[in-house]
Amino acid sequence: MKERIVRRTKEELKKMKGNTDHVYVGNTSDKEIERQVENDPDSNIPTEEELKKFKPVNKDDKSE
Repeated sequence: MKERIVRRTKEELKKMKGNTDHVYVGNTSDKEIERQVENDPDSNIPTEEELKKFKPVNKDDKSE
């Protein structure tokens, strides 16, 4: 099967409507999220050591 790769500009992506159910996300407890992550074979829960290496990201940074 041949994959179809579609390239989009940052401006095009900003105009696209997302499919996130923000009400569902907002009402999901931390315990539910942990359970979902544990049951997702593609997911990985970071260890405490890995979490220490994480760096904060400035969401408003326009340098990208």
